[in-house]
Amino acid sequence: MAPRTTQQPEQPEQLEENEVTRPSDLGFGPQREIEVDRIRETRQAPDDEGFIQIRMNQTVEEFTYGNPHVHYRLEAGKIYRVPVNIGAYLDSLGYVWH
Repeated sequence: MAPRTTQQPEQPEQLEENEVTRPSDLGFGPQREIEVDRIRETRQAPDDEGFIQIRMNQTVEEFTYGNPHVHYRLEAGKIYRVPVNIGAYLDSLGYVWH
């Protein structure tokens, strides 16, 4: 009868303590940047009618403005044309994208 040999299971490579695992090490390909819309470098000036375009970074479910009061829903990511003072007010509350 032949002597039995025991084999140790293969051990995974030991990583050095400061070695970094990159996405390519895990099989992920190169990532491509997606450009949705260019961000303006400077603040936009009001137009001739006193309006400004703003992009909301948060959704405001109910915004009331005017007399008689008109209710608006301002959605995140959308661009709105509003009076300058309303744009400044929403910006002061942190709702405008910069």
